[in-house]
Amino acid sequence: MNTPLAGAARRDPMTLPPSAMTSPALTTPATPTGRPRPAPGTRLLQAEGLVKRYGGVVATDQVSLQLDAGEVLGIIGPNGAGKSTLIGLLGGALAPSAGRIVLAGEDVTALAASERARRGVGRTYQIPRPFLDMTVRENLLAARFALHPWGSRAEAEAACDRILARCGLADAAHGPARSLPLLRRKRLEVARALALEPQLLLLDEVGAGLVDAEVSELIALIRSLRAEVPGIILIEHVLRVVKECCDRLMVIHFGKLFAQGPVQQVLASDEVAAVYLGTGQGGAGNTAPADSASPGAAAGGSASGSDAGSSGWVPLPGELPGEVQPGARAVPGNPAAARLAGLQGLVAPRPAPGVPAADTPLLALQGVHAGYGQARVLNGIDLQVRPGQVVAILGTNGAGKTTLAQVIGGALAPSAGQLWVDGQDVTGRPAHHIARLGLAQCLEGRRIFPNLSVQENLLLPARKLPAPERQARLAQVQALFPDLAERAHQPGTSMSGGQQQMLAIGRALMARPRLVVFDEISLGLAPVMMDRLYQALAQLKAAGLTMLIVEQDVERALALADEVHVMEHGRFALSGPARAVREDPRLRHLYIGTAD
Repeated sequence: MNTPLAGAARRDPMTLPPSAMTSPALTTPATPTGRPRPAPGTRLLQAEGLVKRYGGVVATDQVSLQLDAGEVLGIIGPNGAGKSTLIGLLGGALAPSAGRIVLAGEDVTALAASERARRGVGRTYQIPRPFLDMTVRENLLAARFALHPWGSRAEAEAACDRILARCGLADAAHGPARSLPLLRRKRLEVARALALEPQLLLLDEVGAGLVDAEVSELIALIRSLRAEVPGIILIEHVLRVVKECCDRLMVIHFGKLFAQGPVQQVLASDEVAAVYLGTGQGGAGNTAPADSASPGAAAGGSASGSDAGSSGWVPLPGELPGEVQPGARAVPGNPAAARLAGLQGLVAPRPAPGVPAADTPLLALQGVHAGYGQARVLNGIDLQVRPGQVVAILGTNGAGKTTLAQVIGGALAPSAGQLWVDGQDVTGRPAHHIARLGLAQCLEGRRIFPNLSVQENLLLPARKLPAPERQARLAQVQALFPDLAERAHQPGTSMSGGQQQMLAIGRALMARPRLVVFDEISLGLAPVMMDRLYQALAQLKAAGLTMLIVEQDVERALALADEVHVMEHGRFALSGPARAVREDPRLRHLYIGTAD
């Protein structure tokens, strides 16, 4: 471990003298807006003690940063760490609960996004947001006239044409933005931001969804901007972009500044690798993460707002994950087997011990391609899941994991390839048809019905069952997650984030599925709550439930899964038994690459 980096993660990085907050030194000429351009090395941006709360949930927790003119700062961290919240605070889309933001010597903390844009803050978004029915040039003119409402149209058009040429879009100036492919839409996002003549450019995951050749083009564009944009902050998961564009990196974890330093030093850190792979908490294990509960839940002041302090499943003596074996019987003195027997009522029947399982996989994909409009996400996925098996899908944010889950569940039709559930071709079939074959989903974001109680949310999948069977399943789910029994009659979204995740899992189990797809169930949760959820999954595995786990927490997924596939750019880059994948050096490389 690199000791200097570890130390930097544990002390306040902001030790600047008061003079650093004064107006910057200037060079000439000024920008076309008349705004003076800061000299290289001058403090352009300073943020101190930024906090963003949603009720009792702290999404950004005392984050400080500084950016000098001429510098490109990268912000990285696992999915759900709070990076986009931080960029929203800097750009003005979100108002901080506490802290201070100073841009070029001016305190802009209280200014809205529109006012910050007029002061030279430009921003792009991960998913491009052009005005689709306007021409490409008109998209820039909209930004230009917002900056110069009384300016000459001829001058504005000339300026926009220069920017379009600069961004490689001159040939598309008079065509509709709707006609642009993904890479060119991302170029248009950058061009629109440049039309504001920014001092500070905020780039949010510009590399997401691009193939290698497109990433290379985008890197060349970003690097070329250094000559005209005083400061750039880049949020990115595509490591090539980070390594080739940034001067230094900040790592955000659970809403806090975890580490910072030169790019190579940060990427070589074992602690940073642990943050991505889930092999350690990096000193943040006792910190409530961003999005650990809904804003409404926290604001309501419910006693259920703390995951760590709420009651729930606790392993009985001798009942740690993996110790309950399939086929165990409920006998006196064997509480683990008794609990297992109760769970088997939530799992569709499987072959009895000693009876060979059918050769037909429960789930199979062959040559599956999929995407969103012009964005290609999945590129030839082959996958099989057999009865009783637990398969984990891993990979960085933007690798295609959630898209794969949506294709399997029927929410997104593949553009090519085939999908089978229990031997039936369900390619392109709607989600409700696939669900009737025994596939249930526990989706990212939980999808709790806010106007229904906890119990009403649970009963939805079983509403057509006879009352005795419905109540029996409800009792089994509540035995697995006692929190859901204690809060049965309160609104589903009034609970903490971890309890809502229990509700989402329990709701999927109420259908007595043959296969459950779990999509990012640990996202945004504290480690203690992640442990509780994975203990429950271990019991369900022992009861025979077939599971496909799409997960960001590598270590927990590896501990539970039989087989693992690691995605990169919409393909499986590494596959095999969980133990072999854990020991493969390519695993770390796929998450944080190499320092050189």
